[in-house]
Amino acid sequence: MLRFIHCADLHFDRPFEGLHSVASKTKELPRENEQVLANIVKLAIDKKVDFLLFAGDTFHQNRPTLKTQQQFFQQMEQLNKENIPVYMIFGNHDYYEEERYWFDFPTNVHLFKEEKVQTISGQTNAGERYFISGFSYLSPQISQKKVNEFPIKQTDYHIGMYHGDMSSKHFAPFQLQEMKNKNYDYWALGHIHVPTILSEEAAIIYAGTPQGHTQKEESTGVNYVMIDQGQIHWQIVDVSAVKWEQKEVSLSGISQQKAVLDEIIEAFQISERKLVKLSLKDTDLLPTYWLQEKEAQELLDYVNDYLDEHQFEQLVYQVDVVEELAAEKIALPADKELLEHLLATYQQSDKFTETTNELISYPLATQAISMEQLQEETFKQIQEKLESEFSWRKLDGIKES
Repeated sequence: MLRFIHCADLHFDRPFEGLHSVASKTKELPRENEQVLANIVKLAIDKKVDFLLFAGDTFHQNRPTLKTQQQFFQQMEQLNKENIPVYMIFGNHDYYEEERYWFDFPTNVHLFKEEKVQTISGQTNAGERYFISGFSYLSPQISQKKVNEFPIKQTDYHIGMYHGDMSSKHFAPFQLQEMKNKNYDYWALGHIHVPTILSEEAAIIYAGTPQGHTQKEESTGVNYVMIDQGQIHWQIVDVSAVKWEQKEVSLSGISQQKAVLDEIIEAFQISERKLVKLSLKDTDLLPTYWLQEKEAQELLDYVNDYLDEHQFEQLVYQVDVVEELAAEKIALPADKELLEHLLATYQQSDKFTETTNELISYPLATQAISMEQLQEETFKQIQEKLESEFSWRKLDGIKES
């Protein structure tokens, strides 16, 4: 059996973004990055893995500070003491320049230092041999396709490390079938921050980022991978130090502002390490324009002071009032569930992803439409169809009544 951890897009020294309204309360957040790395190292030791992979953008920039380097190397030394090798490629953010590093990498850390694909062999403590092939960025962009440089599978275990994107011509573009043709046991991908399975059968996977640094990065983790007699199993392990969350609070039936505070505080009864976007809905009975920009900041400060005082670990970084349109208030639970199912299927379908990404990889197709445009157009058509359907049902309901 081969066991390893696939980590990508750690962005170890990246600041947390979108927190300007609570800047005075975020001084401790940089320490969360240290905790994430410590969590990854602890997981590797606890699982007694054969090695750890960093699939690019381990650092947020190609000039990590002296302190950042020291913290990272100290954690790698913990793995060195446990005889756990580390294999590391560099991405478009932390593209490799040797002179940027104040220290030598620990002896257990194996670097891919060239844009040319290299293959490094290793051996587990049980005596099983494996190959790892990969390349690194030496500048912020790579326009060439790199996948064709990878050798065909050479031994019982062969892993590919790749930092790139099928739909972008600036970040080592590739086609899915080209990766499948290599017959590798696993492709450890980096660059996309959302955990994404491009192919389950061939195990071509983006692990996503271990720690979200913006409110869009809610799904995070690393992959713990096991390969046993040709069977591949993996699971996403949450190693984040702080989560992003959107919390909705209903103010239904509330007509006075003083009652709003109690309703909001009631929603924070569990102490969790989270960054929270607070959305207030059902505000029909409250006075018009009851929450202007100034009052919103005052409310934000009040809630955070309360959480601090009661030693809750949540930090509210934004307060919004959700204005619902009449059409959105139509009760169609069955249709809503069906819609959510269809959208989830669309987003997760291997066949849809493979087909569209293969199509968009061709130069002529790229000139016609980008992947982002294709997705936007698809969702737009779905939305228009549903809005039309909902409107007719609403009219039918009026006629029946």
